[in-house]
Amino acid sequence: MPEPDKEFVYELTDWQNRLFGYLVTLLGNLHDARDVLQETNLVMWRRMDTFTPGTDFGAWARKCAYFQAMAFLRDRKRGPSLLGEELLALIAEEEERACFDENERKLALRDCLGQLDDDQRRLIKSRYDDQVPVRKLATDCGKSESAMKMTLMRLRELLQVCISSKMRETAP
Repeated sequence: MPEPDKEFVYELTDWQNRLFGYLVTLLGNLHDARDVLQETNLVMWRRMDTFTPGTDFGAWARKCAYFQAMAFLRDRKRGPSLLGEELLALIAEEEERACFDENERKLALRDCLGQLDDDQRRLIKSRYDDQVPVRKLATDCGKSESAMKMTLMRLRELLQVCISSKMRETAP
């Protein structure tokens, strides 16, 4: 088995909570979801060579999790589940769509951040990436704390309008 690259390990680790939530949605049971997540991790580790770096890791991981959930239900002789196999497939599709929307939203945010001027972008980065308190930002910029809160609120609103516009443009 080939050694995993750093990116694969990062993605696998990053997706654990989302895969767990996905499996809870499919299986309806926390204990079963934990068990299936462990099996899914083993499958993904063994099959890491089938993942193409640079493609959508989440889609690949959800597909692995979906097949592991179906195998779990089949092996436990509980039938497809109380929901039925067709409904589980619909739930899986909806989860896939929601994840696609999240990715689209992140791309839109990146584009919208690029439209801000350098000072605005630095301010957003300082507050939300670097977790700099509003009071310190206000002091550094020579503003009152309430003025800084208002500036941040206006930037968030500006970004929200931009993101909504971009999401409408990409909607099918």
